[in-house]
Amino acid sequence: MKRHKMINLCPTTFELASKIPNFSKWVRQAILETDDRNTFRQRYQMWCPKHPQLLMFRTTVPTWEPYCDIEDEKGRCCNTQLEGKWVQQ
Repeated sequence: MKRHKMINLCPTTFELASKIPNFSKWVRQAILETDDRNTFRQRYQMWCPKHPQLLMFRTTVPTWEPYCDIEDEKGRCCNTQLEGKWVQQ
């Protein structure tokens, strides 16, 4: 059973909130992320196939195509597209 809790927003945060689909769900998820008892937190892990030491983590799947920016000894960028998957924190 869901319970109601009212929040106050300034004009700026109201505009931002109005653009978020299912704002209530978004708030619930954000609150759960702060709870240390939450043992099922997930992050999106990305890595370079050529450089396994490069690990990046995000809370969402990136909307842009992430690429490795590690340079070799000659200063050339790897520029390999990163791979990713959801992992439990």
